[in-house]
Amino acid sequence: MTQQPYARLANLTAKFDTEVPLDEWLWSSLYEYATGDVPEPHLIAEVTDLWAISPEGYSDTNIALLARLGDGRWASCVAWSDTSGFGCQEDVDWRINPTREAAIAMGLDKESRAHLGLSLPGEESTR
Repeated sequence: MTQQPYARLANLTAKFDTEVPLDEWLWSSLYEYATGDVPEPHLIAEVTDLWAISPEGYSDTNIALLARLGDGRWASCVAWSDTSGFGCQEDVDWRINPTREAAIAMGLDKESRAHLGLSLPGEESTR
């Protein structure tokens, strides 16, 4: 049985113990409001790193992730929405890079790297 693209992606992230689960609805929002170099959902082979929280405790969301694509490239996504949720005030920035190292350095911002435990030399990690 073929899963819908966002259900498949939600299954890929179900293994992560995050404050906010990256469910089908959030995955669809990451695509609906996406900017940047956005990978097609079927190209995401594995999500290797995920941070997802709700700073205010309801509706607002901060998300950072790294994903390996089926062709060997790497995608990163840094996203946020305010307490009215995606569709009102948000930013979703996708980037595709040739290597994991490039995706970490050029696809994630400093805060996201820190929360994922992927800080660059000289940066502090929050993990």
